[in-house]
Amino acid sequence: MFMPHHEPGQFGYLFAILGGLSWLAIVAGIVLLVIWAVRAMPRMGSVAGVPAAVESPEDILARRFAMGEISAEEYERSRELLRGASAKP
Repeated sequence: MFMPHHEPGQFGYLFAILGGLSWLAIVAGIVLLVIWAVRAMPRMGSVAGVPAAVESPEDILARRFAMGEISAEEYERSRELLRGASAKP
């Protein structure tokens, strides 16, 4: 049986293009969702903005010194101040 070749009407191409663009939008949305989820993972350990692990004052001081925010003299003076304050009842 012979089937004549059917050309799409004037809207056939439009629906084909819109269908392709909608699939592209769906795939882009999934990719963006995965990127967001991966970037949010380190924050998932916190509850309502509270960090998962609490740093001690000496840990914060050591981190600030390591990052170059304070000088060695400031680090030593602050560390002695913290140790003196923690030794008192």
